[in-house]
Amino acid sequence: MECPYAGSGRPPVIGAEMLRDHAALTRLRESGTVEVSLGGREDGLMVTRYEVAAAVLVEPALRGEHPLAVSMRTGADEEACDEEQLFFLPTEEHLRLRRTVSRHLTHRRVAALVPRVQREADLLLAAVPPGEAVDLVRVFSRPFPVAVLCELLGIPREDRGYVRDYLYGWIAEYGGASTVTESAGHALSRYLKGLIGERAEKPGDDLISAMLRQGGADAELLREDALAAVRFVLVAGHRPVTRLITDGLELLLRRREHWERLGADPGRLDATVEELLRHVTPTTLASRYAGAATEVDGAPLAAGGGVHCALAAVNRDPDRFEDPDRFDPDRAPHAHLAFGLGHKHCLGSALARAELRIAFGTLLARFPRLALAEPPPGTGEEPERRRLRVVLAPDGDHEPVQR
Repeated sequence: MECPYAGSGRPPVIGAEMLRDHAALTRLRESGTVEVSLGGREDGLMVTRYEVAAAVLVEPALRGEHPLAVSMRTGADEEACDEEQLFFLPTEEHLRLRRTVSRHLTHRRVAALVPRVQREADLLLAAVPPGEAVDLVRVFSRPFPVAVLCELLGIPREDRGYVRDYLYGWIAEYGGASTVTESAGHALSRYLKGLIGERAEKPGDDLISAMLRQGGADAELLREDALAAVRFVLVAGHRPVTRLITDGLELLLRRREHWERLGADPGRLDATVEELLRHVTPTTLASRYAGAATEVDGAPLAAGGGVHCALAAVNRDPDRFEDPDRFDPDRAPHAHLAFGLGHKHCLGSALARAELRIAFGTLLARFPRLALAEPPPGTGEEPERRRLRVVLAPDGDHEPVQR
């Protein structure tokens, strides 16, 4: 196929599908760092090589604000329901929000949460009838990370269905259009404000209580920051885990030898998770913005201009990873950039790793003969709806789908 990334005189439009099309990303990488248009809405430089991306993500000159950065402190209620703006806050507000989360979402907190994460995995899988074909996305890989976030934040169990339904509407399926209305966003904001108020009066061992426990800080400011942090954690914290569980499990089951090897040696689980993070790369882009005019990989970048690292391409750069399209849990070191680097690296990386280890480990222990299942005859799949039909077969009676 002819390379579409040069000669047109206009930046090529890069859509969400292309950012997961490894053939297209390979052609893009061969063109080097190029100017692109993200979905026809935002122009900028696209980085697809590991060495350049690793430098971009930690470059101090690229710690500028998104051109559309909007303060969350407008004082207007209509801003309260727009989670999207939390990804494009002014620099100081973004840093304060990250500090609010990072001070308390520690490795120690994650380690203490592990038994409750295990309990949520067990509860969900115990409700799935063995021997029947089910959509694993519906019964496990979507509800599991939401349940974990509710545990982290201390959201009462009786309220979790409401929070789950809101999040499912906000993200739709894998990045589809949101179905959340403005009124639904206001309602969730009011619910969270009430929950934060309760924790201020009667703290617990959850993340919200910890964020409100900063001595000497302005109480109202703390509550505002806690609200923003909770909204951010809820919206950003579950979709990558859902994708990794779904796409990762499908990969392991289609290449059955990896599933069998993992069953024979559960000690390989950590390395398998790291290779899945590299190979699947659940988050497609990591963007940075220039505070002043500069250059990136020899390409000029104006003040306010964006640099967008295509992480799925970066994590398969042959200059960094030998035979990068091959799934190899024995690969070492696992120096992938699935969680980014620098001042915007993923704050929930430790929690995500814990969720993934528990998800795959529990599926493997409870259902070693778990197998892919064919869709029912005549069933048409909705293109925007991600499904993974499997049979949970602990008794070994169900044979894997051969493809």
